[in-house]
Amino acid sequence: LSLISQGDKPSLILMIENTGDKDLVIDKIEVYQHMSYNVTLPLTILPQGKQEITFTYDSAGHELGEVREAIRIFSNDPKKKAFSFLISGYIKEKQNPIISIWPAGLKLNLKNDLKEGAIEKFVLENLSEENVKIISVNASADFLVPLRSEFNLNSRGKEDLSIVLFKDKALETIIGESSEEYIYITIALPVKITK
Repeated sequence: LSLISQGDKPSLILMIENTGDKDLVIDKIEVYQHMSYNVTLPLTILPQGKQEITFTYDSAGHELGEVREAIRIFSNDPKKKAFSFLISGYIKEKQNPIISIWPAGLKLNLKNDLKEGAIEKFVLENLSEENVKIISVNASADFLVPLRSEFNLNSRGKEDLSIVLFKDKALETIIGESSEEYIYITIALPVKITK
């Protein structure tokens, strides 16, 4: 598994080939609780046939640190009724951003049939367990106006940030075919000091 973040679901693909002259029947697969597979048992592989099995490891419920798991496959193979292999890796803590913003940018077209202007929005999501305070929202041009200047993003909450484009002002201001403007969001991050 190598190094994975807690919550990741990496997949392992195992190719089983029947090199015999009779059907190979896999009737049991033993895995640990964090592992699942994509086949229904019993699984029959025809002579000289192959079957791919995908194992998925769900690291969400696993402790941080070293992983040592095993997969055991039982079949009607006369020489070896069962075979096992070990899976190892290391789970590290998942690093999530505190705030997610989508879309990453807006595209506005003044040639569209806009009377006075358009309203588009960004969605801000707080992925942390703490409340986040937005203390200012500004635009780089006066023809773009955010409808909110400050607000709280509650823990695991979402808020819309609507932006108004004033068409007449934009047409007067923009020189050339296009302009790239920006929305600036200022976030207050607490710094607690004890004495």
